[in-house]
Amino acid sequence: MAELRYVGKGLPRVDALEKVTGQAMYTLDLTLPNMLYGGLLRSPLPHARILSIDTGKAERLLGVKAVITGKDTPYTFGVSHMDQTPLQTEKVRYVGDAVAAVAAVDQDVLAEALSLIQVEYQELPAVFDPHEAMQEGAPLVHEDKPGNIASNPRYDIGDVEKAFREADYVFEDHFETQRVAHVCPEPHNNLAVWDASGKLTFYYCSQMPSVTRVQLSKAFNLPESRIRVVTNTVGGGFGSRATSKFPMDFAAIVLAKKSGRPVKIAYNRADEFIHSTFRHKFIMTVKTGINRDGTITGRHVTNICDNGAYSDYGPVVTNVGGALQGTLYKFMNYKYDGYCVYTNLPYGGAMRGIGNPQVHYACEAQLSMIAERIGLDPLELRLKNAVETGDETASGAILQSCGLKECLTQAAEKIGWKEKKANPEPNRGLGIACGVHFTGVRLSPGIDADFAGATITVNDDGSVNLATSCVEIGSGSSTVLSQICAEVLGIGLDKINIICGDTETCPMGWGSRASRNTAVGGMAVQKAAEDARTQILALASQKLEIHPDDLEIKEGVITAKGAPDRSLTVAEAVRFGRYRQGGTAVMAKAHWDAPSTLADPKTGRGNFSMAFSFGAKALEVEVDPATGRINVLGVAASQDLGKAVNPLAVKGQVEGGVHMGLGFAMYEQIMLDEQGRMKNPYLLDYRIPTVMDMPPVIPILVESQDPVGPFGAKGVGEMATIGMPEALIAAVAEATGLWITDLPITPEKVFLGLKAKKAAE
Repeated sequence: MAELRYVGKGLPRVDALEKVTGQAMYTLDLTLPNMLYGGLLRSPLPHARILSIDTGKAERLLGVKAVITGKDTPYTFGVSHMDQTPLQTEKVRYVGDAVAAVAAVDQDVLAEALSLIQVEYQELPAVFDPHEAMQEGAPLVHEDKPGNIASNPRYDIGDVEKAFREADYVFEDHFETQRVAHVCPEPHNNLAVWDASGKLTFYYCSQMPSVTRVQLSKAFNLPESRIRVVTNTVGGGFGSRATSKFPMDFAAIVLAKKSGRPVKIAYNRADEFIHSTFRHKFIMTVKTGINRDGTITGRHVTNICDNGAYSDYGPVVTNVGGALQGTLYKFMNYKYDGYCVYTNLPYGGAMRGIGNPQVHYACEAQLSMIAERIGLDPLELRLKNAVETGDETASGAILQSCGLKECLTQAAEKIGWKEKKANPEPNRGLGIACGVHFTGVRLSPGIDADFAGATITVNDDGSVNLATSCVEIGSGSSTVLSQICAEVLGIGLDKINIICGDTETCPMGWGSRASRNTAVGGMAVQKAAEDARTQILALASQKLEIHPDDLEIKEGVITAKGAPDRSLTVAEAVRFGRYRQGGTAVMAKAHWDAPSTLADPKTGRGNFSMAFSFGAKALEVEVDPATGRINVLGVAASQDLGKAVNPLAVKGQVEGGVHMGLGFAMYEQIMLDEQGRMKNPYLLDYRIPTVMDMPPVIPILVESQDPVGPFGAKGVGEMATIGMPEALIAAVAEATGLWITDLPITPEKVFLGLKAKKAAE
């Protein structure tokens, strides 16, 4: 293979300068003439019937231009189920459910108008615990969902009961994870504009503008051609911006229509915490059969997901965690029972890993517990059972590339596993865990597609306009896609002008989700660039009278192989083709649908992703027994990514994943009171790790060269965050003798656990 000039190089981000200088344009920065400010009135009760809504005083207030209620928004929407309306008309289902919205000339008038709306409620019995919600006679959050079950995803592969009977040991343990916020730097915001022709332009910080347009088209019964969704610079997503799924979005559009003026709705930080979505709380039981030599015979996972009042991504999240636990190890007897349960609490959504981090935490933590119980090294136990390239897993995944064992061994080596295990120190401990995540996914029963699109136009000066369906949400995808385009075309990276986030100018695609931008989006870019390259070489062939196969492009110059004196630039070839009678422009397009399959509806088996990324985290902690304080001394984080298109960007992704995983493991928790009101909706009280909390991180890139992805690449973003809590629980256990199975692992839990242990002794 010829030496690569751009792919595989740690190049600076193409959007770095505009971001660090403050020139990047976010939706929040937009101000249009005659723009109004919108806001929503929300329920103070967790479950109540709406008897009446009086908006008269608000409508008469000077400066108020539009007031709407549920009768103005008769639309249903949702991700997994169409179980939500923008503004409620009959009853509210959690504290924060929206019942009315206002558009006013400024924020002060808006606040006063919202306070003048009078709503009469009849309070109803509420249910706040998913176990109680499933009991007979529990209040129904949605009358058409008996038992408050939103979904019940199941996997039943092999014979799990037989595997347990034949195992030397069977262990069953219980785990819980907490609600965790996305904490995107940019809070949610939007801006809706209707023009004189009746066309809607919706400025929105979205990860998936094409899907947003589809959803709005269905909700408003408006042709997609009459809707333009524009995503400007996005200040982080992590799954929270995966669709147009918030009442604020529909409210802004209806208010703009009613007032005849642009309407912006923007959350502050407290709004973002309270009225956005979060990582779901999971309550899990893991039962595992294992032999004395460490061979896992079978596993049964039961998972109860606290869905909250509406489904959003809840059913998907409950499904994904189950699918991927059948993909990590070689055992072929696997059962998963998932219950996504409605409660009268705020509802969760997609968050980096989409349910996989929670289930991985439980299953990997239990594996470390089992290793201790039967006297095996937790690293060797994982290596013995780890899947390999060529395996077909219990879930039906076909692994065309797999660097799991390399990830485990390299992470262990970098943390000093063998040496430190042989020479333990007081109050110190080591932990290791591994994981798997998909690269793009095909799990929805209704949509048999996982695609991205790209178009390329080569300009007269030899530069390229690359339009992609992927959205840059901070991960560096625009840089990586530009590198792929530059590599295939043989032109400089500075010649690539990448365009994304506008449904008017960009091709349709699933956008930024499921760790798919580099691989799925990159394949679309590669295919389009190959087409454009063929066109360029065909034009150069005519000009130079040399066969295209005998030409090559380097740094924007087309030369004859072995005869560098015969050449012309890409710009000259493009102008030669364009400016003549019967001329042609160099324009190319590609729509690439990943080669994956839908799962079998009975067993859940299926090769549901084009590729699977693997990784491992090994870490060392020191615990102060007097206070319970945990000091993470270092983390070795390995990532099987197929091929590192931009190693510098990947290392940043891995370090960011460690940061998010550390918050999940030790610090972050959305605290709700007895009615479901958030008690810590500010960053002073909701603790995320700061730079002072971050341990030294050693990123390790394992290149397994996937045969499907562009230049061998697979996804990175979501796998990078998996493994931290489960490695931490094992390290803390080794340092203290305590297994803390409910997240987060706080100094208070450690201190009280040590105190109880001492008292028992």
